[in-house]
Amino acid sequence: MLIEVKNLSKRFGNIQAVDNINFSVKKGEIFGFLGPNGAGKTTTVRMLTGIIKPDNGQINILGQDMTKDPIKVKEKIGVVPETSNAYLDITGWENMMLTAGLYDIPKKHASKRSKELLEDFDIYNRRNHKVKGYSKGMKQRLILCMALIHNPLILFLDEPTSGLDVQSSIKIIEKLKRIKKEGKTIFLTTHNMWEAEKLCDRIAIINKGKI
Repeated sequence: MLIEVKNLSKRFGNIQAVDNINFSVKKGEIFGFLGPNGAGKTTTVRMLTGIIKPDNGQINILGQDMTKDPIKVKEKIGVVPETSNAYLDITGWENMMLTAGLYDIPKKHASKRSKELLEDFDIYNRRNHKVKGYSKGMKQRLILCMALIHNPLILFLDEPTSGLDVQSSIKIIEKLKRIKKEGKTIFLTTHNMWEAEKLCDRIAIINKGKI
């Protein structure tokens, strides 16, 4: 198993956001984490990716204990957050190069990788435009490119098609299927059953912090 979660819990004040959950994710699959808004999906992703620490439980990713050594794990995962992490006042290309710099990718390799990704996601022709002029679907595809710049083994996506029209959603779904064929493992949160059926090999359903 690439991801193993045991007895994971997180509380914010009086709210039990995640309540003693257990699940595992196999190598090369798309694993869907399905539930309504406020169910605990985003909190779980933030714990899995080392943004926040759990109150209790274990997170093992790629053989590493995420709660004890998150830096090693973060080098091997890509994250697409629910809210855009792209800088709006610079270009798509500049966002790619900035992200590559965070992973110490040499400039020549970063340029080659950025070109490949932006072409594959159909936004290379807008690479020199500021991101604030992108449509929501284009922004989402850019964020996916940014998450893939360092060729991660696991991709975490938090509601990747939320707020997109049907055509843009289908584009994202088709791209994710292709990413899976490249051998990557994908952890996907969604509240959309149609999306889960189209994409996921297995799902876990969370509601009120419980699976």
